[in-house]
Amino acid sequence: MLIIEDIDLNIATTQEIKNLIKLCAKHTAITIRNQNLSVEREAEIVKMFPNPYVLFKPDTPGFARSALDKEGYIGLVTENSIAGHKEEMLWHNESPHARVGSGVAWLYGEQGVEGSTTVWNNTIEAYKDLDSDTKDRIKDLKVITFGNVNHSIERTQENFKNRTIYDDVPFPLVYTNHIGETGLFLSLHQFERFEGMTRDQSLEIAESLFDFVTQDKYCHALEWKTGDVSLSDQWLGVHKRLHFESMNTRRVHRATFDYEKDK
Repeated sequence: MLIIEDIDLNIATTQEIKNLIKLCAKHTAITIRNQNLSVEREAEIVKMFPNPYVLFKPDTPGFARSALDKEGYIGLVTENSIAGHKEEMLWHNESPHARVGSGVAWLYGEQGVEGSTTVWNNTIEAYKDLDSDTKDRIKDLKVITFGNVNHSIERTQENFKNRTIYDDVPFPLVYTNHIGETGLFLSLHQFERFEGMTRDQSLEIAESLFDFVTQDKYCHALEWKTGDVSLSDQWLGVHKRLHFESMNTRRVHRATFDYEKDK
């Protein structure tokens, strides 16, 4: 993970901010320290990029409780809101292949974050270390994922049974992004199967592969400090939040948007 401490996002230029986002595609996760942002400034930054995702529409349930800006781009992560449970969150990404506006995740630690930890992995580095036989065996596989489940370790069978399977958007397991970095699009706890294979056959490959890419040497933990901004790539990395007892006082702002591709 890249840590940046020498920029103030309140006064940074649009180009400086866009340069920061490019670093996500290379490092999969970066943290910008010591920020003091208004919701208005956050929304302004998010809208610098393509397809900022509307988390909550004004006429939908939960808007008043969980939307921080009037357009619903910035959501509140805390108890009784987005991902408000205190139990560990399973490894996951934001399903960018199935949901436009989810290529990059923005998290801002407003208050009460000290003591909480989020972990990201980097499949770009992991892919480099795969042996050539494994690379050849997986090079043409396509991933079918599922969504609309919670990511708590307390996920119930009922919750899993009601998942939405995205079988209309199979995505390459081995993926090269827009800046030429190659890694794996693999989130085991959102993984249904590989195209053309049964779930059991697929899991025989996916489980061992996921164990490999989530080894400690490919993972980076952020012990949150107030004012941290985390920016993370959702194509070639997954993330999890460790158990945190004080979710009732932890306030994190969340948004997602897409990369600006070079023309």
